[in-house]
Amino acid sequence: MFSNLWPRTSYFFKDFSLYLIIDFIFLILTLFLSFKILKFKFIDKKKKFYLSLVYTAFVIAIVFSAQEAYFRYVYDEPDALGFLNTSQKWTQRHVVLNNYFFRDRDFKEKPPQVTRVGIVGDSITFGAGIKNPDDRFSTIVEKKLQKAGENVEVYNLGRPGYDTDEEIEVYNSIKHLNFDIIIWQYFLNDIQPKVKSTGTRIIEINRDLPPLLQFITKKSYFADFLYWRFSARYQKTIYQLRTADLAQYQNQTRLAEHQAAIESFIKSLKNENKKIVVVIFPSLSFLGPDYPAREIHAQMAQFFQRNNVDEVIDFLEDLKDKNPQQLMAGKFDSHPNEFVHNLVAEKLFLVLAPLMKK
Repeated sequence: MFSNLWPRTSYFFKDFSLYLIIDFIFLILTLFLSFKILKFKFIDKKKKFYLSLVYTAFVIAIVFSAQEAYFRYVYDEPDALGFLNTSQKWTQRHVVLNNYFFRDRDFKEKPPQVTRVGIVGDSITFGAGIKNPDDRFSTIVEKKLQKAGENVEVYNLGRPGYDTDEEIEVYNSIKHLNFDIIIWQYFLNDIQPKVKSTGTRIIEINRDLPPLLQFITKKSYFADFLYWRFSARYQKTIYQLRTADLAQYQNQTRLAEHQAAIESFIKSLKNENKKIVVVIFPSLSFLGPDYPAREIHAQMAQFFQRNNVDEVIDFLEDLKDKNPQQLMAGKFDSHPNEFVHNLVAEKLFLVLAPLMKK
């Protein structure tokens, strides 16, 4: 217990030193000014006024420092875009990568008689917003299959921010691990190209702050949180990303390239005798009667089916009538929460159990 106390204490004093110094300076100034005000020959009314100003400034400094400490060391939620300092802290606390730099246990050579499942995907598969990796659908479905008597390993190959082109590269870099079944998690920004992605450009522009504001938000978690929560820039970024992603499906050249890449990848998997299950996720923050991508869901599901994948599961039908806030990992994080991961695992179990016997 005490052996861990000193490293934590020293880290706190180093990390929080700026605010401790500022609070100390405010304390000294408050005492000094209070003494001076009381010594001056002001009428009592003026003395009370000046003292109230001094103590108000001191209280503001203390409250700000307390809020800073809260957002640095207590607040524990990421945001969907990863813009906030608190999101980076969340990643440091909850994400551990394995020997292949995936958020999973170490990967190893395949033992005999084991059915190995690889789940290719982006931040949804990775488990963005999910603190315990055991609460992701990859681990849940593995446990369900093992409990049902299957000798199976499920490897999570999710990488945040990756689109189809990069996910294919990820699989090709580790296909020597010899997967029998590939689950391909698809999201409606996966059409973005690896190079010259319109989404990447939008993120770069909107997270780039003026020098002074950038300096302040880097130094203060609390100021950073306040800026992104009360600025229109964050929601503007979300809206622009959605618009840019969906616009790619109207770009016939890009759509043709995207579908050609998918078709080629499916053919290569089929040539390796892999079974393929495609899981399509909706954008949770835009669920509702006017959900803007219904036609794209249907279009891509039909495309995958025409290419003879073993199963396509579109979770828009399961989630469309639910309250988005009850499905999201956090108030400001639209990634699926544990409830959705459990729902996905339930459906995948029903698909994989008979598929493994073929």
